[in-house]
Amino acid sequence: MVPGHDETDGTVMTANEQAPSPVEEPTGALSALRSPAFGRFWPALALSMTGLWVRITVIGYLVYELTNDEFKLGLISFAQAAPILIAAPIAGAVLDRIDRRRVLLVVQIINLTVVLAVGILVATGEVRYWHLVVAAIVAGSASGFDWPARLSLVLSLVPRARLQSAVALTAAAFNGSRILGPVIGGFIAASAGLALPFFFTAAAYVPFVLVLLTLTVVRAAPVVRDRESPLANLLHGYRYIWRTPTIRGLLSVDIVPLALGISYFTMAPAIARDVLGLGERGLGLLLGANGIGALSGTMLVAVFSRTRYRGRIVVGGVACFATVLIAFALSSNLYLSLGLILLLGLVTSTYATMNDTLVQSLVDEEYRGRVLSVYTMLWGLTPIGGLEAGFLADFVGVQGALAINGLLILAYVPYLWFRTPVRHID
Repeated sequence: MVPGHDETDGTVMTANEQAPSPVEEPTGALSALRSPAFGRFWPALALSMTGLWVRITVIGYLVYELTNDEFKLGLISFAQAAPILIAAPIAGAVLDRIDRRRVLLVVQIINLTVVLAVGILVATGEVRYWHLVVAAIVAGSASGFDWPARLSLVLSLVPRARLQSAVALTAAAFNGSRILGPVIGGFIAASAGLALPFFFTAAAYVPFVLVLLTLTVVRAAPVVRDRESPLANLLHGYRYIWRTPTIRGLLSVDIVPLALGISYFTMAPAIARDVLGLGERGLGLLLGANGIGALSGTMLVAVFSRTRYRGRIVVGGVACFATVLIAFALSSNLYLSLGLILLLGLVTSTYATMNDTLVQSLVDEEYRGRVLSVYTMLWGLTPIGGLEAGFLADFVGVQGALAINGLLILAYVPYLWFRTPVRHID
């Protein structure tokens, strides 16, 4: 059982002591916000995520303006996500041993410094493509610690009965920011130039830093093997994943769909400008529509927290995602593309949030940090699809590249259905 806490006086309680009746412990879509710590954590998180998406939107357009090269657009995504493959395992070795709040605090300060530096370079007209690559590498390395720390911290902020609400609301903060961030970034960039969005992002990190400095976290102390080295501790976590088919299957959901599917987001500046004839504001509109769909899917998961056949929803969602991706790739009509990219966000966030919740609910607390570091490490695979799509775009165009990726994901679905236990999860 996982220790929890009394929300009225912050004292530590055992799992048996905190096990409430359904009447005493509401489990609705917004129930996690009744936990004071999570109630402070969530809005600051949402604001910092909005700043993050402002940066993501503008840096993509900035790269394409500087280089006019789809491959370099994919390369900047690779430079940001690839370091996660190195940083996430290190995070896994330490997050089950140290205060996750402090990890998050250091990461936010690094992110703030990076975007502030880029903003100054853009404002002074000194920015070069290699500056953006270096900034992406630093930010990507920090992200390797950021996401597993955020996700593993959630359980420390709410009782277990409210976990699905907390996971869904955390995903809602991420996906809601995908609506506001691109729109704000596109509007600011079009109205005041490409430097101001980076300063906006830096300012958006400040409240999150302040919350982390004052947040009182009552967390379950992980079981640590004192005589094990960090490497041995990490390998022990990997062995746990491998010998637990359900966890292994849930993590596998993200490998092919994530590596290849997110290429549509990486290639969005090229789609917006070269296929749909849109500028900065149009790109913000396109990504904002994707965010609306993503937020809608996340809230569906929160509302239907007691739904059954969740494993089948996950696998079916991957199949729907692949089908819609192919349709989006082949569309050259603005309104159809807006509808399809909204649907992409809806389908992706539905199956991904459900998958996140299942991982969080089923993993043993002793291994939570290490498992979630692996989950984050899989996000380091996202640039593979972007890099591959950028390479293919030179031969078959950006639309053809995305369509090929959609077909590859669709071909993966039968393996996911028949060769993993995911579909059997209720």
